[in-house]
Amino acid sequence: MIVNRNGCWLPLFACLLGNSDWAVADAYGAEPGTPAATQQSFFHSAQATGVTDGPVVLVTVLRTSREKSFGLNTQVAAFRVNKGKFLVRTEAVTRAVADFEIRFSWRMSKDTGPANAIPSMVANEVEPARKAILAAMAESYPEQAMGRVVVERPSSGKNSCWEVIFPEPRSGVSLARQFRLARKLVAARLAAMKLMSGGSSTWPAEFRPSKLLALYDAEGVGYYGSTLLDRAVNETTLDAKTVPVCGEDIREGILDRCKGVLFPGGTGRGIAAALRPEGVQRVRDFVAKGGGYFGVCAGAYLATSGLPEYAGMIPLKHDQPWAKGSSMLKIGLTAEGESLLGAEFAHIETRYNCGPVYCNLAPNGQRVPVTVLANFQSPSKDSKGVVHQEMVGTPAIMSIPWQKGRIMIISPHPEGQPRYYPLVARAIAWAIGQDPKSVQARVPAVQETKSGKPKESAER
Repeated sequence: MIVNRNGCWLPLFACLLGNSDWAVADAYGAEPGTPAATQQSFFHSAQATGVTDGPVVLVTVLRTSREKSFGLNTQVAAFRVNKGKFLVRTEAVTRAVADFEIRFSWRMSKDTGPANAIPSMVANEVEPARKAILAAMAESYPEQAMGRVVVERPSSGKNSCWEVIFPEPRSGVSLARQFRLARKLVAARLAAMKLMSGGSSTWPAEFRPSKLLALYDAEGVGYYGSTLLDRAVNETTLDAKTVPVCGEDIREGILDRCKGVLFPGGTGRGIAAALRPEGVQRVRDFVAKGGGYFGVCAGAYLATSGLPEYAGMIPLKHDQPWAKGSSMLKIGLTAEGESLLGAEFAHIETRYNCGPVYCNLAPNGQRVPVTVLANFQSPSKDSKGVVHQEMVGTPAIMSIPWQKGRIMIISPHPEGQPRYYPLVARAIAWAIGQDPKSVQARVPAVQETKSGKPKESAER
């Protein structure tokens, strides 16, 4: 439950849908750059009968999310306690409002080494805190990393607050995995304080929003790539919201709560390795049952059959050599592509970075039933100076129904240019069974630099 500003109890997802007595930005998380005074979220979770006897636990999440992305504050606010009070805020408070507080913050650092890829902690009770964070890190962090965790006592000597300090997300440092650790720590602490019973899932049972898109953000992809897909959803009218997930989340079954799954650029082999065979099978099962799959570059590789560890949903193998360089290439939509993705994108120029090229659409003498939505109109040059003319006229964007689901793959990177966000979001819309024609750019649009990249790298 949530308490609004007048002290009335409201269901969590009623607020997510926009209750007039509770600011929608409070529930979603404020946009980057929002003044701190307007960012605060103040959630209460208690038994429906109103039982409030017991301790007050506060979780403070010092990180905001985009309007159409479910951040950590919204995730943990879905936990339900059977006594006491459970509060979640997105700004720090100086006065004591709880018997115990867990605070999550993020640190900026130029150091990108392994030592700065793990969280640290501040707590007066050093050993219990260390034990708790190591338990939350189990199965997600290697033993070597866990051995480097530092827990320090606060300078003030305050003993009612545990603060977990994460490194800023970057390639190799997964925001989704940080959120997973945080959920596990909060759930374990609430169970230890007997405010709720423990469960096998790291996701709150009540966290089941409709039209949810699992955005993969872990090994095998670059953080910038996942951020760009998050923006493409946020900066358009696509009727869906994202949540960052890692391989552990997928193996645990988070896709059962989702409408679609998004895989950004990176390395298809790396994604498959991080998912492990069980996770890859989870993806296949999800699409087979009616889920939507959207993949860019590495995500496109993953959907096809170029390597045994790939998902193999599309029976096509990419052309060799796969490393065809990084270039700005011309892309032309087919008639089907113009109808689905928009005639205004009939001819575009966008970044290509070793994405899959499929020269043979009939590997066994029978054409695979893909719909080609766009073709490459210019070739890429690789690091050795070889111009790959063979890719001209081959598919750059393809779609295919697969069992009960839909798959959309894009070889280049239109998500890197905000003016193409509607194209990307329409492709996602088709994958999840929505009308692509309903998707338009939101105003104001994100500005681009001269290089075609977004002007700022907003937080997610």
